[in-house]
Amino acid sequence: MKLTKRTLMGATLALALTPLAAFAEGGEDPIPGIDIIVEKDPSVVPVMEFSLNDGEMQKFNSLKGKERAEFLAGVLTRYLLDLGPKSSPDDLRAMLVEGMGGSWCGPCRLVDGAYVNRIKLPGEGLAVEIKGIK
Repeated sequence: MKLTKRTLMGATLALALTPLAAFAEGGEDPIPGIDIIVEKDPSVVPVMEFSLNDGEMQKFNSLKGKERAEFLAGVLTRYLLDLGPKSSPDDLRAMLVEGMGGSWCGPCRLVDGAYVNRIKLPGEGLAVEIKGIK
């Protein structure tokens, strides 16, 4: 009988927490803005900051899932090229897509009302912090 109660309690808890986990991952809902901070790694000294413009946000919000990650990686790569990276544009894009997971914000944390994802770029000495405004 104890096993049944534990199983029931575990299932209830899992069902209750599932929506919260999806919310923390950013989902596929439209968002009003995305800010980007590129920092030297391992420090947190910004070397570049920018936000997606209205056209980029409109395009981003029209996409779903991995398409969002691929689009955002393309935008980020254009900016990162101004810093003279060691990696090729294709390698930078691949590192960014991998860091974003299955969607633009797969491994995000919810911090101060924004979805935050920090992606380290191996061999570049940089980290990209993506903040999706909620």
